[in-house]
Amino acid sequence: MKKFKICAHRGFSWEYPENTVLSFQKAVELGVDEIEMDVKFSKDKVPVILHDERVDRTTDGTGYIWDLTLKEIKKLNAGKEKKKVFRGVKIPTLEEAIEVIPVNTDINLHTWTDEKLVEEVIKILIEKDKIKNTYLAISSSLIKLARKLYPEIRICNMSRQFSNPEEYIEETVKWKAERLQFFTPSYEITENLVEKAHSYGIIVNVFYANDENMAEKYIKMGVDVILTDRPDLLLNLRKEKDEKYNCGRT
Repeated sequence: MKKFKICAHRGFSWEYPENTVLSFQKAVELGVDEIEMDVKFSKDKVPVILHDERVDRTTDGTGYIWDLTLKEIKKLNAGKEKKKVFRGVKIPTLEEAIEVIPVNTDINLHTWTDEKLVEEVIKILIEKDKIKNTYLAISSSLIKLARKLYPEIRICNMSRQFSNPEEYIEETVKWKAERLQFFTPSYEITENLVEKAHSYGIIVNVFYANDENMAEKYIKMGVDVILTDRPDLLLNLRKEKDEKYNCGRT
């Protein structure tokens, strides 16, 4: 049986505040294969970890992330959506986030469309010795720059991700990106799409599966990586499948 990989979407975000050091630490403790996170610039050009353009949904603050300095960002409570016990959890910088992720765990780093940000992100990844276990999920317009800065950088093409999946595959082939990430809220994923991507040697990520039935569906299709807010559930599912497969071979 082909072993699929599990990518913790914004860390263990089902139980802990998303895109925080705590969420990443808990995902690492579970034993996930990859951790996905989103990086943007603060007003003073420090890469920080946040999915939305604004801080309103996940913190007790308001406004666009790029209008706030790091000092202002660090005053915010990033545990707003979770239990009171998480009050005081902070938005981390990129450096703080990757520090808790070991080199045997891949980082799926979704980088905002900003050339200066890509430059700074790659610089930090090299300095912190995390460049080899990171792949950048970026627009095709930034791929050339990323490879100029670090020729061996791994790329997940995000251009055309939300539109026609056939065109998305072709765009990924065009840019010689190692991965793509099918976006299931926009279209139905099929075994034929997965096979077509694989025929070009492309690694297939799928966003997302938070229950066993959906995960089973993608596993049968042969996807390589499943993004999930429930890494605990998918890890248990994979363990059960491994045990069943090994029992069948004895």
